[in-house]
Amino acid sequence: MGSWANNLITRLKKTVYLICNYAKIFCRSIPLLWKAAPRETIFLAIALLLQSFIPAIAVWINKQVVDTVADILSSVKEYNFWTLGSLVSLWVGTIFLESLLPPWVELAHRNISEKLIADLNLKIMLKANSFVDINRFEDSHFYDELQIIQEQSAYQPRYLLSVLTEGIPELFTIISMLVLVSPLGWWIPLLILATSLPQTYVSFKIQWDAWQALSQKSPQARRMQYYASLLLTDTYAKEVRLFGLGSLFTQRYLEAFQDKYQTMRRLRGKQAFAFSGFAALSAAGNAFAFYSVVQQAFTGKLTPGSVMLFIQSLAYIQQNLTYLLHNCFILQETLLFMERFFKFLISKNTMSVTIPAKPVPYPIESGIVFENVNFAYPDGRLALAGISFTLHPGEIVALVGENGAGKTTLVKLLARLYDPTGGNISVDGESLKNFDIAVWRRQIGVLFQDFCRYSLTIAENISLGDIEAMDDLERLKKAAEKSGIADKVESLPEQYFTLLGKQFGGTELSGGEWQKLALARAFVREEGSQILILDEPTAALDPRSEYEIYSHFFDLVRGKTAILVTHRLASVKMADRILVLKAGKLIEEGTHEQLLEKGGEYATLWNMQVEQYKF
Repeated sequence: MGSWANNLITRLKKTVYLICNYAKIFCRSIPLLWKAAPRETIFLAIALLLQSFIPAIAVWINKQVVDTVADILSSVKEYNFWTLGSLVSLWVGTIFLESLLPPWVELAHRNISEKLIADLNLKIMLKANSFVDINRFEDSHFYDELQIIQEQSAYQPRYLLSVLTEGIPELFTIISMLVLVSPLGWWIPLLILATSLPQTYVSFKIQWDAWQALSQKSPQARRMQYYASLLLTDTYAKEVRLFGLGSLFTQRYLEAFQDKYQTMRRLRGKQAFAFSGFAALSAAGNAFAFYSVVQQAFTGKLTPGSVMLFIQSLAYIQQNLTYLLHNCFILQETLLFMERFFKFLISKNTMSVTIPAKPVPYPIESGIVFENVNFAYPDGRLALAGISFTLHPGEIVALVGENGAGKTTLVKLLARLYDPTGGNISVDGESLKNFDIAVWRRQIGVLFQDFCRYSLTIAENISLGDIEAMDDLERLKKAAEKSGIADKVESLPEQYFTLLGKQFGGTELSGGEWQKLALARAFVREEGSQILILDEPTAALDPRSEYEIYSHFFDLVRGKTAILVTHRLASVKMADRILVLKAGKLIEEGTHEQLLEKGGEYATLWNMQVEQYKF
């Protein structure tokens, strides 16, 4: 067998595989419509079937009318009012039904579309929330996929519904028209299909290549979006203008666009050439069929109505084939989105969850032990190596070290946002992995240095630390007082019910005030928690606010196991113990006085900060 034959077989196999794969995804997608809006889906299906066959019925009625009139004019039949009246009434009925259905189809389409988009987005949100760790969100490939799904979920479900709403009538109209013309010659439907299907196949192939190329250029599309946001959002407005960055970011935007555009331009050109060639083939097939029908009419084998039926049917077939082909392109892209969507829904956690889980000890008795803990990020970067220490119940421990030393990573391991890639963390002798992860996290109140700013009310912002406190205003006020934000809140007209953030027209806070609010979120959780973690809790605060927080901090956390992560060493002197990290390793451990006596890394950092305050 020649190489061309092998290539043909390979292509056919690939085509069959793609068709089967698309069919499987399509069959999985349709039930989503039913689940989102069952009643509207039933109505839409019935309406679409009616729309599908109305053109064929109208064409058949036209043929009967023309043939009846021709017979009467040629004196073959006598004029019969009831026969002609019935045909005209039936024709008027089909036209009326054809004009009546579209607004109701559009209404059902819009209702289903809104429900479907909401349903798919809800599934995406629930699936993303099901990932118990944050490794997925730090995997660039996975995050690219998630961003594509999130962006396209706003319109691809609507495209799926549009394709069904338009494509089903087009497909059934084509089938019914082919059935109508088959009595004129059994080979006519076959000829029309034979000259049209190659165009469909090539178009699908090119569209697949375009989708693959678009997927590969997804990072470029995201860069374009990112560079545009740098010039169009308030977050970067000051620095963009101060440093004159506008031309740089517009140039970067153009570079990303050109890289993406050149690839897509070549594929679109290839598609246009293919369309032109196969359009000529389709026209030739139609011309031959038309010549044959007209020739039969001249010889008396076909009636004038049959000629008109062929002309109208062929026009419907060509028109609907064009529309159907266009909808097939959209459907192909939508099915590829749905394939991504379904793969996302079945993606698994990278962190194992023990079922049934062991109960979390309350209170913790012997402490939390880090045993030779290592952690490496997905890209291979080693963040922690050989970390071993014990957190005793009720102990206040400070983590210090330069940026990138691994302090925040260690805190995330304790909160089980990651699992160690080596070693073990245990609580009262039981591995942290064996506990119910949700119950364990409820034992921890935490403020991360990259805390979140929620466009919600002040009360809601604070209560996010413990949702059960949402309606407990007194508890929220106590947390606000502990964090030092209470005076600011009391000065606002709506106080704790003040909406924050510019996104919905709320009040904007300063960076320090936002940090105090995030600190209140950590404090509101402390009543039911055993561990309090503050990661750079005063990074955005002025000296007075910082002094006030630290003056009360050790009283606030008394009786709890507390971890304080900070660069400012003046605040750690009262800690029971200080752990010094450098380049992911624990290099020193002791009290403030002990570490100064050692004259090591801590003493060096302390003396550097002391020297700064001498000026």
